[in-house]
Amino acid sequence: MPPMVDEDLIALAQHLAARARETILAEGPSGFETKADGSPVTAVDRAVEAALRAEITAARPDHGIIGEEYGPENQDRDWVWILDPIDGTRQFTAGLPNFGTLIALCHRNVPVIGVITHPWSGLTCIGVAGKGTEINGAPVHTAPLTSPGQAIACMSDPDAFDAATRPGYHALRSASLWNVYDGGCLGYAALARGQIGIALNGPNLEPFDIAALIPVVEGAGGAISDWRGNPLDATSEGAIVASASPDLHAQVLDLLP
Repeated sequence: MPPMVDEDLIALAQHLAARARETILAEGPSGFETKADGSPVTAVDRAVEAALRAEITAARPDHGIIGEEYGPENQDRDWVWILDPIDGTRQFTAGLPNFGTLIALCHRNVPVIGVITHPWSGLTCIGVAGKGTEINGAPVHTAPLTSPGQAIACMSDPDAFDAATRPGYHALRSASLWNVYDGGCLGYAALARGQIGIALNGPNLEPFDIAALIPVVEGAGGAISDWRGNPLDATSEGAIVASASPDLHAQVLDLLP
């Protein structure tokens, strides 16, 4: 079991969210480059991660950091921060609002703090293991849904699903009440506050995309796993799904091949 998270660490996570927002708003729109894996990156991605790394190093020099843009630093430490400076760089570059910053603090590979922050709206969702989930300081909880047919489902970009996962995507799409698409990390914040019941992503996710979501969803009463129902941690990658409750989650997993 991970240790209880102290208030100083929670305060640092909140400070990092504010620092990310400040940096993104100060930098403004940006052109992009294409990385070796085909994904885009902007100067803003790099500026945000650099700012967050500097804050963490100053406050907790004994902690490790893994960032999407600048790689790992002291990743063998007990406490490691995982940073995705802009989750949804394609949308950000296109001037669309469905992007955010993801910040996770992990203890021995278990995410114990997760932050989803949306700089344009000021929304900050923080989940803390053993303490619950809050959005802008107010506790939130998932919706009391009992079947997929009652649930709005947030599906990732349809292009993200491959031949192995596309049948599950279509099965859940048909079984849910109705669907919204490509909400990114904000879909998981919406699940935490009870606005949607299911969030589904295909196999193109990396640990930077996943780690912060785990304390947010679980702290709000939801369940999150890979498509086989296996628990997630700081090393997880690939297709994931989250549901408003463990009972609903079991039904959702039955729909996924």
